[in-house]
Amino acid sequence: MPFAALAHGHTSFLIHDKVYSFTIGSLNEPIAVDDKTGLDLRVIGMSHHAHEESEMSGVEHEGEPVTGLEKTLKIEFMAGGKTKTMDISPAYGAPGSYRAYFIPTVQTTYGYRIFGMIDNVPFDYTWQCNPAGHPQAPEDKTEVDVSPGVTRIEAAGAFGCPVPRADLGFPEPSASVYEIRQNAASAVAGATQSAADARKYGMAGVGIGVVALLMGVGAMRRKSI
Repeated sequence: MPFAALAHGHTSFLIHDKVYSFTIGSLNEPIAVDDKTGLDLRVIGMSHHAHEESEMSGVEHEGEPVTGLEKTLKIEFMAGGKTKTMDISPAYGAPGSYRAYFIPTVQTTYGYRIFGMIDNVPFDYTWQCNPAGHPQAPEDKTEVDVSPGVTRIEAAGAFGCPVPRADLGFPEPSASVYEIRQNAASAVAGATQSAADARKYGMAGVGIGVVALLMGVGAMRRKSI
């Protein structure tokens, strides 16, 4: 099945005798750290026979929007060893489209794991953002058994990872909240260390002063004798 655009990831799965085509990416691409974004998902379905006819004829078969997946699927956002599971919600006025919102706080590689049930078959698949954005690459039509009852039959496209907030800042670059917090923590740690050093050197100075005073008193006593 040809894909009209590669701005998102496009993956098709064969479940029972039906092909489910997922178009998945991030809302408001290109996305930046600290900006609201989220899952942008569309799922269409068609019979395996119709899919094969489309492949042979070269005429794209649009298929039908798959609705009701908010009841059986969830998304798990993954980044830096941390995860966050959320419900998906139908997009208003767009049957077969779903959303789940989040705000990326650091620049790293994000994974979108969709899991749950499709047509009473367990489904679990993860898409990773691509730091290179949307590199041109041929469609991968290698069949891959994802899990019992689920076969990936096509894959193409990609969606980008968050870019640094400073890259999109205007008229001045803008640091991310995480960077500001880290810089503030470093400044506090530096100030604390400086205060500790000042106290240490201050006490050392007092000690030297006391020794000098005692030496002076001793010298005066020797002269008086």
